[in-house]
Amino acid sequence: MATWEDYIRSQEDVDGVRFTWNVWPHSRLDAQRLVVPVAAFFTPLKERPADQPQQPPLEYDPVLCSKQNCKAVLNALCFVDYRAKAWVCIMCNQRNTFPPHYSAISEENRPPELYPQFTTIEYTLKKATTMPPIFVFVVDTCMAADELKALKESIQTALSLLPANALVGLITYGRMVQLHELSTNGISRSYVFK
Repeated sequence: MATWEDYIRSQEDVDGVRFTWNVWPHSRLDAQRLVVPVAAFFTPLKERPADQPQQPPLEYDPVLCSKQNCKAVLNALCFVDYRAKAWVCIMCNQRNTFPPHYSAISEENRPPELYPQFTTIEYTLKKATTMPPIFVFVVDTCMAADELKALKESIQTALSLLPANALVGLITYGRMVQLHELSTNGISRSYVFK
């Protein structure tokens, strides 16, 4: 890579994740002037570029940290002790043992989540989902009236295609941020933030 910006751009192309803090403020004054909060923009089910290694499908649940208030997921940044069949969580430094289906793990036989080129992993969960699907629409209202009208029509079309039991939220932002809870029972709630 030629520059840090090129590296960040290539990682965004591979993972579909963009953070607001890819560039840190250079001074305390710059940090105080920072108006953008720490956030991540994630593109689910993003296709990896053809020149990148393709992630195999993972048909099992992720391995979670055993600490009750942590529950971080095993990843390539965790320290792994292959002899003891254990790993150390990078978030809380909790030492965890691998589940029984990881009994054959070794430095030569690693699961996909421990390869550094797979920085984003998608799992097909085996546990039954008890929650209905949740959709959140985020809309920037600072746009031309005709663009806003077209966006409104697109969102209405998308809403008509959602499952009947889906939970839907709408976040609009312009001069103010408004969080709308859309409901089918007729009682909608809205919160406004500066």
